[in-house]
Amino acid sequence: MPKGLKIVLVLLLPLIILAGAAYGLARMGLLPLDSLVKGKPALRSIFKLVGIKVKAPKVAAPVAAAPDKDPLASEKQALAAQRAAFDQERASWASQQAAAQSAPAPTASAGPAAAALDPRSVARMASVYEQMPTESVTKILARLPDDQVIALLRRMEDKPVAQFLAAVTPERAAKLTEALSRPAPVIPTL
Repeated sequence: MPKGLKIVLVLLLPLIILAGAAYGLARMGLLPLDSLVKGKPALRSIFKLVGIKVKAPKVAAPVAAAPDKDPLASEKQALAAQRAAFDQERASWASQQAAAQSAPAPTASAGPAAAALDPRSVARMASVYEQMPTESVTKILARLPDDQVIALLRRMEDKPVAQFLAAVTPERAAKLTEALSRPAPVIPTL
């Protein structure tokens, strides 16, 4: 066999086999030709002549423009509800502050007196009252304001406190017990 024919057969035979395989795959619909013929009507007509069906390009049907739904609508509603609750709480707080400012000023025996107490003096008096009879302590503490009585009772032993609370009226004992069950205020030391 002549050398030139061998070269032609070696080059053409694989090309023919490859083209036949591509044709078979395209014919079965396994080779996607849609993207290849997109925008090329001449190539589409060649494939049609050879017998390969290529899907017609899809024309997008005009869709009626629907109003876009806000993707953050639910978050906006939640924030609006939180803001309304916050505004309501702020109004309630402002009304409480206004009521507190319009209330009469506290007497000298109220809260500021407890802060003005000397911790060493209170501790000393508490130890003195622990050694006194309950009836005497009851008479003395009955004349003192509640904040001073609470400061003294906090520094006394349990037994004298129990005896004092048993000797006072139930209303005052309940009031003092409630105050004693709360944490003690921090009194700054100098």
